[in-house]
Amino acid sequence: MLLSRRHHFAFIHVPKTGGSSVAVALWPYADADAVDAYWANRWLSRIGIHVNHYAPSRFKKFRTHTSAAILCRELPAAEFDRLFTFGFVRNPWSLLVSYYHYLVRNRGHHRGRVAQRMPSFEAYVDYEIARGKISQSRMLTDAQGRLLVDFVGRFESLESDFASICGRIGIQATLGHMNSSGSRDYRHYYTDDLADRVGRHFAEDAGRFGYAFDRVVAAPAEARPRLTA
Repeated sequence: MLLSRRHHFAFIHVPKTGGSSVAVALWPYADADAVDAYWANRWLSRIGIHVNHYAPSRFKKFRTHTSAAILCRELPAAEFDRLFTFGFVRNPWSLLVSYYHYLVRNRGHHRGRVAQRMPSFEAYVDYEIARGKISQSRMLTDAQGRLLVDFVGRFESLESDFASICGRIGIQATLGHMNSSGSRDYRHYYTDDLADRVGRHFAEDAGRFGYAFDRVVAAPAEARPRLTA
């Protein structure tokens, strides 16, 4: 998650949606340096703690994958409402393939060893479904399922959507490519049965953001509820 009070934006980093590239491009415009320099955050970092929700509002430090709901809860309502908030989403079937390749190649990740012991991609998918943790909707909505961000970009149109965001917040940034899984077409990883299981489990993400197994479809329009003083 990146926050900029100078440029009035907050980027909600949904994992495996191109967010690392977006974060690197936006880092020079964020408040990260000032937040990291705050005395309490420097002290916490020395003991391995890289989050601080108890600091004064302008020095709060958030995790990389902080949800919009947590950001909304931790900032004063008027301050949150002044921000242009955005995140990116991805076809859920493609996202699982990307997660899988990331984990099996990353022994340093806390779930990397688990994924590396899986006998197949299908076993990994069943593991993630049983965990019930991966949800793009939960990153961008409140407890009632209402969208909390102003703009939802797509991994499938990352460059053009990022350009639109830069125009909206009035900056010039170049989008690089970070953490690419380099995997082949995600559809090759699925049997019909496995694709159906993923579709049922991630029905909220697919329906909200307009995805089907083999294509992007039109998503229903949603609006962020504007906060009032």
